[in-house]
Amino acid sequence: MSFLLLHGSAQSARGWDRLRAALEAGGHDVVCPELPKSAPTWALGDYAASVAEHVGTTPPVVVAHSFSGVFLPLIARQRPCALLVFLAAVIPEPGRSVRDQFTADAGMFSPDWIAAGPRWFDPAHRQDLSREFLFHDCDPQTLPWALSSVELFDTRHLVTEPAPFPSWPEVPAASIVATGDRTLTADWGRRTGRRVLGVESLAIDSGHCPHVSRPERLAAMLLGLAGNLANRGSFRGTNEVAS
Repeated sequence: MSFLLLHGSAQSARGWDRLRAALEAGGHDVVCPELPKSAPTWALGDYAASVAEHVGTTPPVVVAHSFSGVFLPLIARQRPCALLVFLAAVIPEPGRSVRDQFTADAGMFSPDWIAAGPRWFDPAHRQDLSREFLFHDCDPQTLPWALSSVELFDTRHLVTEPAPFPSWPEVPAASIVATGDRTLTADWGRRTGRRVLGVESLAIDSGHCPHVSRPERLAAMLLGLAGNLANRGSFRGTNEVAS
C-alpha cells in the first residue's frame, strides 16, 4: 500500500517520522514531501501541484494534517488517489477560504489558539506554544524530538484564498478528529465531515498531532480505512474513539 503524508503548518516533514516507521514496518511505501515554508507568491494550486509530483504509479492514500487539508481535493484533481484522509485537518469547501469558513463557524478553532496566533511568528515563544497546543499529550521521551520537528509554514496569504475547485473529486474521503485537539476543534471536524464529506469522522484520543503522540494506533486506523476501500460504507456511521 502507498501513503503520501502532508505535514501541517507548524511542522516539517520530519514530524511524520514515527508514523512513517510504523507504516513501513508493515511493508508499506511512504512518501513525506517537504512543503515550502515561505512562498508568498504561491497559491493553493501551486502547493497542490508540487505535492502531486510525488504521486507515483500506484494511487496513494493521501493523509493531510491540519492546514494541509486544504490541498487534498486539489491534489486528487491532478493525480489518481485511492483515499483522502483529513487528520485533525481543515476540510475545505468549494469557493470558500479558510477565513470564510471560520467567519461562518467560530467553533472551527479553539479561542486560545486564535489568540496565540501572532506569537507563533516570534521564535522566543514557539517551543512553549508547541508544548501547549501541539504536543501536550506526548510522553517525556517523545517531547524533545517532537519539539525538534517544529518549523513554521507561513499560510497567512493562503487563508484568504477561496478554495479553487468547483466540486469535490470522485475520490473516497475520511476524517479523523483528535478528541483532545487544542487547535482545530473535534466538534467542527465532526460537523464538517458530515456536512461536506458525507462521512462520520473517526476519533482518536490524542492532541492535535496523533502522528507524534499515538503513531502505532494511528497507523492501525489508516490501514483499517484503506482496507475498507472496497466497501466504502463500512467506515461511515461510527464515532468510535481509538484509545
